[in-house]
Amino acid sequence: MQTKKLLILTGGLILILGSRLPWMSVPVLYGLQGPAYESIEIGWEDNGLVTGGIGLILFLGAVLWRGRAKAGFSIPAAILAVYAALIVIGCFLSILEMDPPAGFFAATDIGIYVSLIGSFLTLVGTAGAVIMSFRNNRRRTLEATGVA
Repeated sequence: MQTKKLLILTGGLILILGSRLPWMSVPVLYGLQGPAYESIEIGWEDNGLVTGGIGLILFLGAVLWRGRAKAGFSIPAAILAVYAALIVIGCFLSILEMDPPAGFFAATDIGIYVSLIGSFLTLVGTAGAVIMSFRNNRRRTLEATGVA
């Protein structure tokens, strides 16, 4: 199996998993205390829904991917991977902007880190697929013209 395909498959699964895990601790983030406010925001509520959907699309695309990398799959997949990474990075920046009193690490939870890892894996895999698709197109062009 090609490394880039394995990265996309693994990253897609990790994105799906990370979207279901808690991303942030609401009581810590807003400085609330007490049993009435002890809740954790699950990533599936908004940004997790989008990153989970992107992970599913990338995973299914990699499962159905046959043969050499083609621009028809690799470029849209790379755009989705960039979008997933930007969503997770945006959540990190939002938490930093709020500057929680208990600190950044207390306000974040495992899901946001898992989603970050999954988005970077898919980003690396799709970037490799885009590069290979352009190399494959160049090779086909050179073979068709008889230069190679």
